[in-house]
Amino acid sequence: MSATVKKEKVSTFFRPISSVTVTNIKQMYDLYAKYYENTSLDIFLTDLSKKSGVILVTRAVDDQIVGFSTQTFFDLKVDGKRVRGIFSGDTIIEQAYWGNNALANTFYRRLIIERLKRPFVPFYWFLISKGYKTYLLMTNNFYNYYPNVNGKDDQYRRVTEAYCQQLFPDAFDREKMLLDFGESYVRLKGDVATITPELVAANPHIAFFEKVNPSWRRGTEVPCLAACDYESLFRSIVDVPLKWVRKHVLGTHRPEGLELAKRQATSSGDHHKQAWLDVDADEAIERTKAS
Repeated sequence: MSATVKKEKVSTFFRPISSVTVTNIKQMYDLYAKYYENTSLDIFLTDLSKKSGVILVTRAVDDQIVGFSTQTFFDLKVDGKRVRGIFSGDTIIEQAYWGNNALANTFYRRLIIERLKRPFVPFYWFLISKGYKTYLLMTNNFYNYYPNVNGKDDQYRRVTEAYCQQLFPDAFDREKMLLDFGESYVRLKGDVATITPELVAANPHIAFFEKVNPSWRRGTEVPCLAACDYESLFRSIVDVPLKWVRKHVLGTHRPEGLELAKRQATSSGDHHKQAWLDVDADEAIERTKAS
């Protein structure tokens, strides 16, 4: 990736769904179709119509959309109590802009804004994951989440069941805790987010993802949640600067399995995967093509 592309300026902002233009939709769909199979404009529009808004990443020189993340805000009842969530749908960034953190930064700001709007209502980030990259994004950046390789998540499972029942009643398999939209469902193209035995051995989170979603190759999704609680907020205030120092000053921060994954990408000649692997998942929400 050239330094010129990586440093090219972009604008990132949240747009309510009612303000999304026809031009926006066309550019979003063109980008979406590059990375997904079994899709159509009708499917894309139907899904988009159910969202509250979208974070758009536009190229500063000409306002061309080079990335986006759809968002839905909603309330639900769990054990008789109200909780609030933000659901992330498709999150895609044009390949040439992998490495730009604008989308990730805007998304995290959105989380904080929504958290503070109703400070005493439990608040969660809801997401569904076809591939391990999105799952790692959650596990690498949140302290309390579901599903968790360490277990002890009965409360979060109940919240996950509630949002799946509300959003995806026909696709939700409560016994397997998976979303199965059928054989014709939109899926990632074949070379995206492949899980190898070596990655499974090197990273317990990847191994766990494959355990809970053994049918990921045909597009089944793992419903996940991350708690946006005050404990996590205060811990991140301390941990994020320390992580930056370990990575950029001391050079001691290396996520599990990273070097192995980079060697695999190098040996296969897949430089696009190398670009994603050059950073941690907390810098890569906009790089993950898995949703």
